[in-house]
Amino acid sequence: MRRGALRPGRMSALRSLLGLGLLVAGSRLPRTGAQADACRAGRPWWAPPRRTSGGRGDPEAMAGAAVRYLSQEEARAVDQELFGEYRFSVEQLMELAGLSCATAVAKAYPPSSLSRSPPAVLVVCGPGNNGGDGLVCARHLRLFGYRPTVYYPKRPDKPFFTALVTQCQKMDIPFLGEMPAEPVLIDELYELVVDAIFGFSFKGDIREPFRSILDVLSGLTVPIASIDIPSGWDVEKGNPGGIQPDLLISLTAPKKSATHFTGRYHYLGGRFLPPALEKKYQLNLPPYPDTECVHRLQ
Repeated sequence: MRRGALRPGRMSALRSLLGLGLLVAGSRLPRTGAQADACRAGRPWWAPPRRTSGGRGDPEAMAGAAVRYLSQEEARAVDQELFGEYRFSVEQLMELAGLSCATAVAKAYPPSSLSRSPPAVLVVCGPGNNGGDGLVCARHLRLFGYRPTVYYPKRPDKPFFTALVTQCQKMDIPFLGEMPAEPVLIDELYELVVDAIFGFSFKGDIREPFRSILDVLSGLTVPIASIDIPSGWDVEKGNPGGIQPDLLISLTAPKKSATHFTGRYHYLGGRFLPPALEKKYQLNLPPYPDTECVHRLQ
């Protein structure tokens, strides 16, 4: 046999391999559209599966465990560890929380889905850290293309909160001198209300002016977005007779009252929790997608 010539057995094997290669190549041709769709979704079709948990582990394993809803004392304990052992500052966490809230609002109610341009949003702020979250949220909503207005009746005499007000004012965000007295007035002027009055640490009776404010909010037809806890709700038992938000943004982890939430949108926000702390409290938080700072729970 000449050098380079193939024996009949080898020729048959070669033909088989060539035929298999053509079959494989042919099977890939119809997938071109699917490949393009996968690329538009953010991951090349040929890439291996990607973790989206930010380093917390396998998303499928995380999905199998129920998210833990915190009691008031558990939520306080997590906060104390963040401030104490982990050395976070209130300012750091408030900025991240407020950005998360504005992002959740933008996902639930994109400006293009609302009738006005820019959409008018009323942000009602309380005297504590929840109110600070609301001020940060208003600032970011302004950057996201909304037209926020703030009602902030009880302002703490602290430099940091004064700075938050100044930042809003410098971005041409107006502050109301008084709350519209009738729900119909808010319905006419705004397309959304952000409830940033009370957070999970609130206890006791609701005093004026917030009692009257919550009475007005209870009569609205425009949607309400509540930060962490719907104001006026018991942190663990909820409040079926109180305001009923359409959007709830749970910060760090959901609180037990969130089990009574009946609105359309529930987001988890505040992607700052150290993995060791999440593990210690067995929070079983779902993986955040890619670099997002919020995760939709429902």
